[in-house]
Amino acid sequence: MKQTSNFKNKDIETYIDKIKSYLDSKNLDYYDIRLEKSKKTGILIDNLKIRTIADNENLGVGIRIYKNKKLGFCSTTILENYKTIIDECIRATEKLTKTTNMKNFSSNKDKIKFKHKDFQDKDIEIKVKEFLEINKEEIETKRKDRDYKILESEIRYREEYTEKYFINPWSYISQDKPYSIMYSLMTGKKDNIIETNLNRNCKMGGLEAISYNDKQKVLSENTKILNELLVSKPCPAIKSNIILDAEVVGLLAHEAIGHPCEADDLELGITVLKKKGMVLTKNKNITIIDDPTIKGFGSFVYDDEGTKAKKVTLIKNGIVNDYMTDIQSATYIEEKSNGSGRAESYSDVPVVRMSNTFFEGGKDKNKDILTDFSGFYLKGFAGGMVEPSIGTFMFGIKQAYKYDKGKIVGTFKQASISGNILTYLNNITKVGNITDVSGCGFCGKSNQTAYVGDGGPILRVDNVIVGGTNHE
Repeated sequence: MKQTSNFKNKDIETYIDKIKSYLDSKNLDYYDIRLEKSKKTGILIDNLKIRTIADNENLGVGIRIYKNKKLGFCSTTILENYKTIIDECIRATEKLTKTTNMKNFSSNKDKIKFKHKDFQDKDIEIKVKEFLEINKEEIETKRKDRDYKILESEIRYREEYTEKYFINPWSYISQDKPYSIMYSLMTGKKDNIIETNLNRNCKMGGLEAISYNDKQKVLSENTKILNELLVSKPCPAIKSNIILDAEVVGLLAHEAIGHPCEADDLELGITVLKKKGMVLTKNKNITIIDDPTIKGFGSFVYDDEGTKAKKVTLIKNGIVNDYMTDIQSATYIEEKSNGSGRAESYSDVPVVRMSNTFFEGGKDKNKDILTDFSGFYLKGFAGGMVEPSIGTFMFGIKQAYKYDKGKIVGTFKQASISGNILTYLNNITKVGNITDVSGCGFCGKSNQTAYVGDGGPILRVDNVIVGGTNHE
């Protein structure tokens, strides 16, 4: 762990000036500097015991250099060694045989401060006490209201605050990002049945982001879901009409559409959505958007290449409309970056990533979609996979409610949906008019993790296979 609490912003700015001046002297075609100072606090509660309280501070810088179409990268936590690091990076880059085309670099100057309540305004002891109280209430106080036993209740809580600086020959941007993340992992037992469920709340913000009531709600929702899983039957495998809730719809948008619309996959030739104007579905009610400018877990103002974030309409009325791009992939398709180049930290190279990805709401009222509905209402995500090169997907579904003429007649678990996105969207017959983009996720790509949001309206999909453990 590298302690940086005494490293003031004026010291950071001094080093930025020194690094920039040294890079200016090297006759490069382009360079950029990403310096980050971060602080993370983690709390782990296991039943009524404190397992871990951890603080971690880090300061580092990542530098990209571009010369004669060769792109190099280096990073360090020892800022005073910047000259040695840069010289070594230049020598290594000169030896590269691979060339990279890049142009239309960002030119922005801005200072972004996210309005939030400082994590330090509440002592860590008080935070720990709150989680112990909440867990005790759920495990012991509410025991009489349950007919099952909670075997284990684990709370994981994390606070993150990062100050980020981006500098290139024409840009100077500083922006901060606070995140609050809470998990509840519970295992319950009823008779001989044991189930485990994970519930979470992730917000961009400080102490105000997840209130005491929000923390209680994470656990109370988890016990409710756990109870349903313990009494539900395994879902049958059947062809049926289905309704997808906002969480599953968000997963469909992110995995099945978002990844194939990342332009670096287009450059590599590994996406099924091969060109703009391609008809993805004849269903003109299907519009899918990636938007870092709205309120969500994946929001940001500037990406990690200094490009201003913007809304990108990926699918418009069923047709492939646009791709998310960074500078390199935008150069490949002869466009300018739309601000989708993101890196997990200063020590990672920016790559094309999603932000808040969702289906746009339609004209159908939720109550009308459910009226006289017969089929399965699918809720919650339980793992899955996608293959962007051919468009296939498979998602596990946590809960399934069987409807008959608008009324719930059965509850099930262990369901799944699968198909090819090129045909699956044709089966969507109704699109709800309420869009929920409160989903939060941690997307993995290129050995990096990006914080993302997702969601959408509820969708009715007709005549598709619901996977299960029994055939019906």
